[in-house]
Amino acid sequence: MYMLLHTLLKLAHFLLNVYVAIRCACIATYRKCADLWCGTTELDVLLRIHAKTKKVPRHLVIVLGLCDESVLDCVRIIGWCITLNIPYISFFDRNGFLKKNEANLREEFAKKRPDLIEHIIWNSHTKPPSQNGITDSRSKINVLLLSDTDSKGKIVSLVQSLARAVSSGNLDPEDITDQLLSEKLEMKGIPNPDLALIYGYTCSTHGLLPWHTKTTEFLMLPLYVSISVKDFMYLLERYSKTVQRYGK
Repeated sequence: MYMLLHTLLKLAHFLLNVYVAIRCACIATYRKCADLWCGTTELDVLLRIHAKTKKVPRHLVIVLGLCDESVLDCVRIIGWCITLNIPYISFFDRNGFLKKNEANLREEFAKKRPDLIEHIIWNSHTKPPSQNGITDSRSKINVLLLSDTDSKGKIVSLVQSLARAVSSGNLDPEDITDQLLSEKLEMKGIPNPDLALIYGYTCSTHGLLPWHTKTTEFLMLPLYVSISVKDFMYLLERYSKTVQRYGK
């Protein structure tokens, strides 16, 4: 019986992978054939799609799977977000690869987009000024590098600190409420993510900020390597058409 269930599970997993591969191929073929992608440059595509989108996220999170090949794509995504005036862009990888290699990411960005360096605030919780639409005088955006210590790890640390406070008599267990937990886990000055793009083939949040993603729209990037501006804007266009009903 165990062998039968094991075989069925492997077959289901295989069929799911085939479905995902076919779906990604169909999406890629559609985008190549559609008149929507007639722009010849990245700026053309950004302007064309932005003119048709109803909204852009205030806080966009890129959920990374494999991380050691993602620095150049992160550089490109940051450039697109600056052009679109998305005020907050976060990159989450649970192992903290980007955090450990922040200097490398900054160096690569300075090489590839020296014209945009002054528009970035790195890993700060200050609130950048907002500005609507695409203009030449772009506002600054906040680029955050997140890891497991900022999500589940933060919850574990909070529980441990509360337990120590209770055991030492400095905190009454009755004072531990939802409001207290929300205040302790809140990202000060930063809005909760509106949109999360999962970067890879596996539909998983990888432990992304479970306390802050109650109303986050999750979408899958169709390809892992060399994300194109068309892939990126295609998903932003999908997001702009969503309606958040907050459980109603």
